[in-house]
Formats: sequence, structure tokens, C-alpha cells
Amino acid sequence: MEEKTEPVYDYIIGGAGLAGLTLSWKLLESGLLSSKSLLLIEPDSKTKNDRTWCFWAKNEPWLTELPISNEWNFAKIQGDNFEKSERLPPFKYYKIEGIHYYDFILNKIKKSDHITIVSDKIISEDAKRQEVSTPSKTYHFKEYFFKGYFLNEDLSHMNRSKGRFIWQHFLGWKIKTPDRYFEADKITYMDMRVPEVPNGLSFAYILPESPTEALVEYTLFSAELWEKEAYEAELKQYINNYLQIEGYEIIEEEYNKIPMTNTLALKREGNIIPIGTLAGTVKPSTGYSFVRNIRHVQKIVSNLQLGKDDFSIASNARFRFYDEVLINVLSTGKASGHEVFRALYEKNELTLLFRFLDEETNLWQDLKIMNSVPKTAFIKAVWEELF
Repeated sequence: MEEKTEPVYDYIIGGAGLAGLTLSWKLLESGLLSSKSLLLIEPDSKTKNDRTWCFWAKNEPWLTELPISNEWNFAKIQGDNFEKSERLPPFKYYKIEGIHYYDFILNKIKKSDHITIVSDKIISEDAKRQEVSTPSKTYHFKEYFFKGYFLNEDLSHMNRSKGRFIWQHFLGWKIKTPDRYFEADKITYMDMRVPEVPNGLSFAYILPESPTEALVEYTLFSAELWEKEAYEAELKQYINNYLQIEGYEIIEEEYNKIPMTNTLALKREGNIIPIGTLAGTVKPSTGYSFVRNIRHVQKIVSNLQLGKDDFSIASNARFRFYDEVLINVLSTGKASGHEVFRALYEKNELTLLFRFLDEETNLWQDLKIMNSVPKTAFIKAVWEELF
């Protein structure tokens, strides 16, 4: 009897999250798969609207390709006895619904004869043998395995003693109100009227869809996660007491956590290439990742086309250090989160802060921003991070 052999794929992608889906799409679109094969392994069906991706960006060509559900030109920041509204151009603030992105890309890649999608969970990988295993099967790859998921052993590599680690964790409700309430053309980027938390930052965030519908989130930056009931209590209090909305209907819920650290990124092992959060695409000081994921995928595809073997994320040591200093200040309570962020937004334009967070500012602009925060707290944090 002839032994059955499993197919060997040129590329395997583990995980159909933001990074895995985007890379699958761009590999197909680039023509790299015209004579090659790709296997995408993902246990989830991707049929639920389980997340929202938001980001700011200037008008770039790649934006026109995306299933953007909304965009805004104005933003508001609030705190106790403080309110500031700004125009965002040359930036806009964008939102993509998770389900729209899943459908958008899956509809494209399912039509390709060069892409196979398997609904399964990867439980192990072997760089030397160039294979990945699920409970039911082992798959081999010729060129690269792009890894976008966590195994238990990956968590042990997150050596927190070498850097600071906090979570961005949040609960959001998309609500419908009986009366017109929201300014549809303006996001509330950060509302710090909510009670402060020790060793971290707490704020609310509002993305209006219409005068009667919006995503309202309660968000924390802290080392400790909460029970879901605690987020619900704070979110209800914010909607009832601060927004003074009654009789609203909850349409959808978003409940998630994002690591904010420079210690998370895994190193490449052979031809196993980390992507997404594992590659360090989450900006440690903000938790934003969408644009950094796009940039990383662009680099991977470009270098594959050029025959180059470098797929690491471009990272600036100066800005990595800034991230560590901010996380130090927040996680140790050297200054309150509300004090730090109120100073940043009160003394700087939001567009300058966007450029800073995009790592596009020069040293003089950096110094202007640094001069606006509590000096004693940040000097202590700088000293600790240096020595």
C-alpha cells in the first residue's frame, strides 16, 4: 500500500488575527503566491464582531484599500476642570470593525487556489524540522512559518525582569440612545473625569457613529487585571453620571486586553518569523498596533520580493527608551496617570503627540514634549531605566 504524504507548503501562517490575515492578503496581492502555496491555520471561525481597530493616519495609499467603517477629523480630551477640542488634519482618526476586516480579507483569500485555510489550533512548532503541529496533523513548510499566536512556552520568554510590563485592558459597549446626544464628527480621545487608579491610568473613550449611537469604553493602563464586573460598574457609572444618559440599549460589547511592554517580542528562530504582537507591533506606550502591523507586513512582502531575509520590525532605540520611561512612571506611581496625560494634552497639540507616537518627531520636538510632564517623576524614571 502506497504511503500517503502530506503536502509541504512554501509558507505557513499561524493565526488569522490582524497580522496573519493582512500578510495572507498581501502575499496574494503581491504575486508571490503565483507559483507558491500558503497554509493559514486558525481555530476561530472569524464570524463575530469581537474587536475594533482604531488608529490615526495621514492620507496614505494603503488606506483606500481598507474597509474603514468611520473616520473623524476632530477630537476632544477632558479632565476635571479641563476640556480641549482639536482639529486632527493632516491626520484622521479611523475605525475598522473586526468582522468587516475578517470578511474583507477572507473573501479574497478563499478564492485563491494557492491558499489553504485549516480550522485547527497549533500546539507545537519545530524550527529545525520546519514543521508545525496541531492535535490532528503535522504540516511542513519550505521557506517560512509566520507565527502570530502564543504558545505556553512563549509566555515564559516574557522575562519581565528586563523591562516594565503593564496591560491596557478595557470594556466597551456600543450603545444606542433614545435621544440625540453625541457629536458625530468628534471622538472623545480621552476623558479623565473617571476616578483615578493607583500605579496606572484610567479614562473613558467615545467613538460616535451618529448622534444616537456610539462605542463607549472604560480603559485602564495597569499591571493588574480586574474582574469583568468591576469594568461594568465603572462603565455604567461613567455613562449614567458623567454622560448623563439613561435608557440606552447595549448593541455590542468589546472586552479585551493588550500588553504594553518592550519585553514581549520573540526573537526569530530559524525560519520561524514572529508577526503581530509577538513581533513587537504593539506600541508599548499606547497599545496601538494597526499601522505598525501594516508597516511590518509591507516590509515582509517587500523583502520576500527582493530575496532578502530580514523581517524584523524597524525600531528606534530613542523611542523605545521613551516608552520604557513612561511605563516606569505609570507602573510605579511616580506620578498619577491623570497628572501626566493632562499635562501632555494641555501643553501640546494632539497632532504633535501623534507624530511623536509615530516616532516621527525630531529631538527638539521631543524635548518640548518632555518639558510638559512632571519633571521629578520622569527624571527618577530616566535614572532607573539607565542604571
